[in-house]
Amino acid sequence: FTITRQIDAPVEKVWEVLDDFGEIQRWNPGVVASELTSSGPVSEGSTRRCDFKPFGGVHERIDEYRQNERMKITLYETFKLPISSAVADFKLSANDDGTELTLHYSYELNLLGKLASGYTRKQLMKGLGGLAKSLAAESEGLTTA
Repeated sequence: FTITRQIDAPVEKVWEVLDDFGEIQRWNPGVVASELTSSGPVSEGSTRRCDFKPFGGVHERIDEYRQNERMKITLYETFKLPISSAVADFKLSANDDGTELTLHYSYELNLLGKLASGYTRKQLMKGLGGLAKSLAAESEGLTTA
């Protein structure tokens, strides 16, 4: 599925939030803990671990990194979740004094996910919708701060 959202902040501010890759728990209420698990500056190949509420977690890797344009993140290992892998593809473009976010999310269900596929899709859409909303709020806050 794909989520499109207008963010009232310049592309550079939205990117600043995404680029703080290890600190997603600061602005995404669905993530209770996160940490960068690779060294060096954030770029292609950078990895992080995220823990979700009420349970579950993932290890993620940036597979495409084009500053102020695109960050493609692969969830390559999951824990206690109904998916076995996923790709979150964030694309940013300038639009009317702000930024248009296009977030495409694709995923593979594991056995648990297949047993509850309708519910799983609904929860993933809800979670990713919340992520997009929180990204907008954090980016817009940087503009007014």
